[in-house]
Amino acid sequence: MKKILCCLFLTAASLPAAQVEDWLKSGLLHPDMIDSVREKLDLTEEQQSKLNSQLSEARAQAEPLEQTVKEQQKALGQLLKDPSTSADVAAAQLTKLLDAEAAIKQLQLRALIGVRDVLTPEQLAMVKKLGPPKVAEGGGLEAKVKEKAGKLRAAVEAIGVPPTEAMKYRGEEIEKLIKSGEFAQANAELDELMKDSHYKKMEAEVEKVDFAKFEPGSTDLDSLRERFESVKGAGQEIVSLPLLRELVQAKTAFEAAKEAQDADQVGRILTYVEGKLKK
Repeated sequence: MKKILCCLFLTAASLPAAQVEDWLKSGLLHPDMIDSVREKLDLTEEQQSKLNSQLSEARAQAEPLEQTVKEQQKALGQLLKDPSTSADVAAAQLTKLLDAEAAIKQLQLRALIGVRDVLTPEQLAMVKKLGPPKVAEGGGLEAKVKEKAGKLRAAVEAIGVPPTEAMKYRGEEIEKLIKSGEFAQANAELDELMKDSHYKKMEAEVEKVDFAKFEPGSTDLDSLRERFESVKGAGQEIVSLPLLRELVQAKTAFEAAKEAQDADQVGRILTYVEGKLKK
């Protein structure tokens, strides 16, 4: 039961309504609290069956909803990467994403209330009395950490390129902390990563770059290859999301120039990238 409910209410990447942790503070129960005093609750077979049935059904309903959220996130990311996308078109797609997220939020709330309603008033009181305070607090912090991680992950996915090695390393370290239950440390590390990634600046529009303004530099084949390998390696150290998004524009232009065998344009783009990486 614990595993099913945890997965259910920590899946959405970004939700605009009241957060799960607020609901827990209002009296709903984190599954860890129920599980911590399960033996003392003396659940009947009927209660146990209802809990398992409700949560299994909720999880099954959540899977297609989660897929819809991912699809709407991807669609919005693609629109934002297109300079010709108007504000109205982007706003309409954002509405679709928020609607998809709201559907998961509704399901999460119904699942938590369903768990509460299976227990008797006496059992509810027992859970709140005997359940360790740190579990309730940890549950709220766990939800907060996973929500933040989901938002950051969604921002990276919206750029449309794989995360850099630096991003993956720091993300994996945070994931280890989450899996080991060290939510306070994970939260601190996640806050630091969001700061370093300039996550809040992702709302700003990307300015279209005129690569013709940059000098091509050395454009013989060996030099271009060496310059490319250099920026490719340095790019793996990036954690700034706005910078990564800017370099995606350069990547697209670079591939077009390479296809056209335009050495000067390739050189100009590399000059632009080299300058960005030095900052």
